[in-house]
Amino acid sequence: MLFVLFFAAIVATTVLGQLRGAFFWTAAITAAGLAILLGLSLATDFRGSAHWLGQHAKENASMYFNAAAPDKGAYRIIGFGIAVLGLAIEIALLTHVPK
Repeated sequence: MLFVLFFAAIVATTVLGQLRGAFFWTAAITAAGLAILLGLSLATDFRGSAHWLGQHAKENASMYFNAAAPDKGAYRIIGFGIAVLGLAIEIALLTHVPK
């Protein structure tokens, strides 16, 4: 569900950025906040999200070299990276919001 909201926020940010609408900053800050939530969900394995990604990768291992897929630990690290990236974007947006 967070991924769907994150995707919708990215689309809204892109559209509102092109239209130079007043809601661009709100959509951008929302997208960065959702990236933080999505990353924390993976990093903490909230409701088995990292475990599910690891299991899904193992079931579809033909996409990976030598039919090997990373386990849930790799997705927890990726989640931490997404959370840090979302936080950096959030800080950059909040310090550069026009008044």
